[in-house]
Amino acid sequence: MPDQPRRQYIISEVAVRRAFLVGGAGMIVVILALLTLITTRPQGQFRALDDSQHRALLAEAEARLAGFELLADGMARIDIDHAMELVVERGVDLVFAEVAPAVDPTAVDPTAVDPTAVAEADGSAIYAAQCMACHQADGSGVPGAFPPLAGHMADLYAADPAYGVQVLLYGLQGQIVVHGVSYNGVMPAFPRLSDAEIAAVLNHTMVAWSDADELGDAFVPYAPDDVAAERDRPWAAGDVLARRGELPLD
Repeated sequence: MPDQPRRQYIISEVAVRRAFLVGGAGMIVVILALLTLITTRPQGQFRALDDSQHRALLAEAEARLAGFELLADGMARIDIDHAMELVVERGVDLVFAEVAPAVDPTAVDPTAVDPTAVAEADGSAIYAAQCMACHQADGSGVPGAFPPLAGHMADLYAADPAYGVQVLLYGLQGQIVVHGVSYNGVMPAFPRLSDAEIAAVLNHTMVAWSDADELGDAFVPYAPDDVAAERDRPWAAGDVLARRGELPLD
């Protein structure tokens, strides 16, 4: 038989194998590169920020909260001195007067105390230093914040003369209504004032805005003994509020 002619190819079998090997290796390189890009976390650049302004605002806010004490029932108690500062900050003009501190009978020799000096306590000066910041110089108070005394002291005296003493000795906390306006705040207690000083400031509030004139002969000025008679009550501000609810007030 004649010899069959041998087939001739343009690309040899060896070249085809090499192409497959090169292509496979290339695919592996591409896959590894993609995996590297996916799993590599980009490195960012961070710059420290200036927080001095934030700290200043925080310090200012904390300073404004100074003097407040949160109570367990959700209420808050404010230091009376800080309360007066807040009132001044909101544009209330105040006139302050120096008041001599109350005499502590346990720390001073009773024979060395001049009884006439104690009896002549200045109710006007005590009011200016202790009461005016909230109740104002004319006794009108601040609507919705601090109740008026002018025109209301006569009502309280007529209902119970001892009630004004009790308010100053034990404070008052809770909602009250005065002249048709509701108030819900805290009246601090002033037990540190002497009996004569409390009597003097109550007499001042009775005569300064003609409340005593409204009562006429029914008004008898307060005496230190009237205050002393109320000091032994085991009362707090809430008890004074409860007592107010018992009085014949409109």
